[in-house]
Amino acid sequence: MASRGAGTSGATRATGAEPGAAAAPDGGMDGQMDSRWLGAPLEQLPTPALTLDQATVRRNAERMRERCRSLGLRLRPHVKTHKTLEGAELATGGTRRGIVVSTLAEARFFAAGGFDDILYAYPLPGGRLEECAALAQRLQAFQLLLDSPQALALLRRHPLPPGKRWLVWLKLDCGNGRVGVRPTDPGAMSLARAIAEEAPEEVTLVGVYAHCGDTYGCRDVSAVQAIARATTAAVLDFVTALRQAGVPCPQASIGSTPSCSHPVPEMAQLTELHPGNYLFYDLQQTLLGSCQPEEVAIRVLTRVIGHYPHRNQLLVDCGWAALSLHGRDQAPAGCAAIEGHPQLRLVGLTQEHGQVEAIDGRLDFERFPVGSVLALIPFHACATAAMHPVYYVHAEGKVVELWHPVRGW
Repeated sequence: MASRGAGTSGATRATGAEPGAAAAPDGGMDGQMDSRWLGAPLEQLPTPALTLDQATVRRNAERMRERCRSLGLRLRPHVKTHKTLEGAELATGGTRRGIVVSTLAEARFFAAGGFDDILYAYPLPGGRLEECAALAQRLQAFQLLLDSPQALALLRRHPLPPGKRWLVWLKLDCGNGRVGVRPTDPGAMSLARAIAEEAPEEVTLVGVYAHCGDTYGCRDVSAVQAIARATTAAVLDFVTALRQAGVPCPQASIGSTPSCSHPVPEMAQLTELHPGNYLFYDLQQTLLGSCQPEEVAIRVLTRVIGHYPHRNQLLVDCGWAALSLHGRDQAPAGCAAIEGHPQLRLVGLTQEHGQVEAIDGRLDFERFPVGSVLALIPFHACATAAMHPVYYVHAEGKVVELWHPVRGW
């Protein structure tokens, strides 16, 4: 069995009452976190189990911080992959300042854990503005994304108390095609001006933000870098136009793990980057060239639970509920590669079962007795991590920390 599957720093959270555990209303967890696995060898863990190699996660965190330092940029790590206090502590280098979240549950969780300068990188949820206002009043800097005049009007109708202003980033769509205004649209300039000037005592334009999600459609590093270069140019051109028009725009941020793992020199003209997946990496990132296989920190351990010689298959106890189906039709290995066994492939997943076959020839069932453990390298760490209530962080083959992610929205 492989000894990898990654983790990072921070105190072990043994019970739900401690700061690292997700509260039941947000995380759907019962708060009774069991610490009996601390010190246990990996092969003794109940499966399926998500494991993190502590040294690998720490190296990944430091490497991204160093990339940003060398470019003269601030790193604002996205926490949506791991959703843990420990992971964010590592990613911020212990400052607990300057993170990106995808859900309000994450925002509350990290605020309660002592983090500040939190950017909620999601279209403004009109039905949950009271929650946003509570966070804005609680934190020194709780920030929102806007991409429409309607969202700005909603903020204007709900001003914060005296002494507080809505802190807003304008979301730009530079080719990803999901959220944001296109920087070349005339409405983008007018919206930025409206955010900055309509009611400066109520709303402040912090900067512009773009996600290089289209890098996930690339096949190599050069293609990733071409998108990063084009996105950077689009953002910088827009910021220049704003400043020439007299509209202050202090910050310019882009990000994705592929684009930030091999940054181009032009990115040094921005102010910050916001990758997220890089703490764990995954099979997809190795295929994109973002990392080397040894830099992937995450594994899902699974046990063989059955032999079926008549169909030349092993059955394992990891189904899509512990792995996700992402990657099924996107990579040769499918949803996961089986570490150390290139002759095996995960060919089928139901909710709690996985089917394993030999790529060529007959399976040697004696090599994989019932009860033996296999390590799966997930295609997409974000999707896989979302399936697990606890991450087993290990060093030298033994569990040294338990990380408990926040759940919910």
